[in-house]
Amino acid sequence: MNRPLLTPDLRPEEFSAWYWLKKELQDFCSAQNWPTGGSKQDLAARVRAGLSGQPLPAWRAPAATAVHDAMPGSLSPQTVIGPGWRLNAALRGFFVAHTSPAFRFNQALRDLFKNPEGRTLAQALVVYRDSCTQGAAPIQRQFQFNQHIRDYFAQHPGATRAQALQAWQAKRQTPQALVFSADAQ
Repeated sequence: MNRPLLTPDLRPEEFSAWYWLKKELQDFCSAQNWPTGGSKQDLAARVRAGLSGQPLPAWRAPAATAVHDAMPGSLSPQTVIGPGWRLNAALRGFFVAHTSPAFRFNQALRDLFKNPEGRTLAQALVVYRDSCTQGAAPIQRQFQFNQHIRDYFAQHPGATRAQALQAWQAKRQTPQALVFSADAQ
């Protein structure tokens, strides 16, 4: 079975059965004169509603954050995290110095930095260390590729990245009803 083209004539069930790139969803929405902003999930919900003949879900572009505290030049565990801080090289350097060279920003830290509420970098270190002991966090649905790569290497420990990518391409060419639609919205 070949993947259908994303056209206004596509049935909603057929649309939901296949994997679509965010760019494909944006291009389709643009061609229909629908809003093209939002997450991949927002776009998919918009397309599903449009193909079903239902009103499009309400969506407004997020307001720009007016408050951005400047990050100080020197960071210490006592430094209070300001609103709007970006996860940048300076912060990565701080965490590497206080954890290990293998440090990576994870979802727990991304969530903390979205709404720091006066927390310090010492508290952020605790959040990071706690999240590392809890194992791998579930990957959000819009990051299906990332989830595939994680699952593939867990199932095939000796596999190469090329093999994982080849399996991903094969997965994209099959209906996703059995794979992803359980949590489709």
